[in-house]
Amino acid sequence: MNTWRLFILSVCALTVVACSSADTPRQARALRAQNATGDIVIGAAWAWEGAKGQLWNGIELAVDEINARGGVLHRKIRIVKEDDESSLAKGRKIAQQFAENPDMVAVIGHQNSYVALPAAATYQAAGLVYLTPGASSYQLHDQGYDLVFRTSPSNRSIGIQMASYMAQKGYRRVAIFYVKAKASQDMANYFEQHAKDLSLTVVDRRSFPKGAQDFSSTIQNWNDLYHFDALFLAASMPEGAAFVAQARKMGFTAPIVSGDGLDTAQFITDAGVAAEGVVLPETFVDDPSRPAYSRFYALYTQKYHTPPRTNHARGYDAVHVIAQAIQQANSTQPEQIAKALHATRGWHGATGEFTFDDKGDIPDKPIGLKVVHNGQFETLK
Repeated sequence: MNTWRLFILSVCALTVVACSSADTPRQARALRAQNATGDIVIGAAWAWEGAKGQLWNGIELAVDEINARGGVLHRKIRIVKEDDESSLAKGRKIAQQFAENPDMVAVIGHQNSYVALPAAATYQAAGLVYLTPGASSYQLHDQGYDLVFRTSPSNRSIGIQMASYMAQKGYRRVAIFYVKAKASQDMANYFEQHAKDLSLTVVDRRSFPKGAQDFSSTIQNWNDLYHFDALFLAASMPEGAAFVAQARKMGFTAPIVSGDGLDTAQFITDAGVAAEGVVLPETFVDDPSRPAYSRFYALYTQKYHTPPRTNHARGYDAVHVIAQAIQQANSTQPEQIAKALHATRGWHGATGEFTFDDKGDIPDKPIGLKVVHNGQFETLK
C-alpha cells in the first residue's frame, strides 16, 4: 500500500465526512493541516554546496528568530533540509519525497529552473505551497498553478533590464553569450528581443555547454572578426568566471554585462582582476535606511560574524514571507497560505518590498545594478 493511500485512510478515519472529501492528495493534505497541532513542517531543497549554497544561513536565521518568539499561530517551524545537488534526477526524487510527507505544508527552494519546473508540477498536484528564491524561468508562472511563487526576479525581467542598461549606456552593437541551459537561453532571448526593440544591433549570438572551461576559439574569433560595444553574458558559476578570466587574458576588451548567475563572491575570487568592471543585476541592496534590512543585517552579523550576501537575504525572506502568510490566513492549510500570499501587497523584507501578482510572481520588484570595483561589488547609482 503506497504512502498516500495510507495517509488518506488515516485522515478518513477521523470522520466519515472528511473521508468523503479527501479524494486527492491535495484535499487530504488540507484536511491534515486543518487538524494539525504540532510543528509547521516546511521543506527546503537546494544545491547547498558551492557558490550559491548560502541560502541555508538565511533560512536558519529566520526559523530561529520566529521560533524564539513563539513560532506562528503558537506553533514552531521545522525545516526538512534536502540537497538536490543541482541534479534533475535528485530534484525529482526530493519533490516526490516531500509530496509524500503528509505533514509538510510548503517547500522553499530548487536553485535551478530545470529542476524547479518539474518539481513545481509535483508540488502543485500534492497540494504543497512552493516558493523558489532562485529559479528564474519565466515559464514557472505560465502553467496556471495557484500554489507556486517566486521571490527573485525572473529571467525575463533580468534580460529586459540589462538590455535597457546597455541602451542607456549608448552601446549600439552588442553580442550575446549564454550557457546551454533553459533559464539562461530564455534570458538571452528576452535580452535580444528587448535589445532589438531599443534599436540595438545584435552582431553575434553564441552558446556554450555547461561545464565548459575553454573559450579560446570563440574569444579569438571575436577579437579577429567582430566589433561590438558590449557583451551580454548569461552564465553561471564556475563557467562564467572562467570565461571572463580567459577573455581578459586574451585581450578581449569589450564591456561585459552579466545576468544574475555571477552574483556571488566566488565570481570575484575565481575571475580575479578580470572581474573588474563587470556589471550585474542587483536584487539585494545594502540599505540601512530600510528597517527590515537593518534588522536582518544586525541579526545575521550577530549570529554568523560576517556581512550577509544576496542568497542569505533571499533565504531569510522566503521563510518570513511564508510565515506572515500563515499568520494572515490564520491557517496552515496550503490553499489558505497561497491565498494570503496572493493578497500580499507591499510586504517589507530584507531584499525589498513584495507584492505577488495573480500568477505568484513579483514582476514589479525593482532590479538595480552593480559593478565589480576594486575587488568588491559596488552599487551603480
